Amino acid sequence: MSLELRRSSAPRVSIIIPATAKPDLLQACLASLARNLPNDIPYETIVVLNEAKPEPAAQLAKSAIGIEVVSSPVNLGLAGAGNRARALAQGEYLILLHDDSEIEPGWLEALVETADSHPEAGAVFSRVHSFDGSLQTAGGIIWRNATVSHPWLGGSPPDFIDRVRPIDTPGTSSLLVRASAWDAVGGLDERFYPVYFVDLNLAMSLRQIDKVVLCDPRSRTRHHQGGKRSIRFRGFVFYINRQLFIEKWGSALESLEPWEENSQDAIDRALIRTEAFADQCRRRVANATKTSTAERPAFDPAEQEMRCWEKSRDIQTLYAAYLSKMLDQAEAELARHRSPPGQGVWQAGDFLGRK
Repeated sequence: MSLELRRSSAPRVSIIIPATAKPDLLQACLASLARNLPNDIPYETIVVLNEAKPEPAAQLAKSAIGIEVVSSPVNLGLAGAGNRARALAQGEYLILLHDDSEIEPGWLEALVETADSHPEAGAVFSRVHSFDGSLQTAGGIIWRNATVSHPWLGGSPPDFIDRVRPIDTPGTSSLLVRASAWDAVGGLDERFYPVYFVDLNLAMSLRQIDKVVLCDPRSRTRHHQGGKRSIRFRGFVFYINRQLFIEKWGSALESLEPWEENSQDAIDRALIRTEAFADQCRRRVANATKTSTAERPAFDPAEQEMRCWEKSRDIQTLYAAYLSKMLDQAEAELARHRSPPGQGVWQAGDFLGRK
């Protein structure tokens, strides 16, 4: 079954979909766009297929009319896929949309309206729900130790999340980024590979150019959480990228609030700081005599694929070393507890559960 998306020759919005999940989720994402995108906002849709063979790319182009399909034989990661699409995108606004997301009516209109009316905004985030209706995120607080939390305690979100408001960090599952701001910070940082901390890094980068991140709760999506890889591997990548994030932003993190578990006072201080920064950005925009622009970064697809391939290889090597170390520790622990007195190292069969 085919679906059709309108494709403008002069788009205001470029919808960028990095595709790494199952094809049925991507089809559901595209179908939600076909159902819910408005007629009065010109847009284009760019799908980046990671680790793709030619056949799936050709099949997708046939089944979804009006989209531009870009495929890479290597995993470009989230940041790499975004940058690949940016090299082609023509819109004033770029929207990152995960392939396991589905938009709701009014999604695009709210994002564009908020970006239009808030020139101080470098990015605008949607309100993201799970498919059971529960709230996943409406933007988070970045703490000094590079952790992120909801801007409230407990399970019931407060009323203030129902208005357009500044946030420390969005997610990337549904995020409008002003193209000029994207270019000004040099695009997405591909060192955060393949995922994790791309969003936090973008938020911190936008702060450096006096741009705020807003969340508009009128723009809503539903999003599947999780990934294809194991929880253990995801945790390893999260740790590696968190260390990179701290190394990159250590001095800037010092200006943020320290993490205090179950502290409403700390949350309140963080929210006041975020509002104060947004107010500073609004005043700077109001007093600016001209708008600065940045050239679109030069882009070489072949060089990017080689760089991402090397990054993937390096992470797999680090992960193998990590697993080997964990296995050595497990073997030593089993040997200490299970070897009879006077007997040497335990046998591999013990580890495999064989007697």
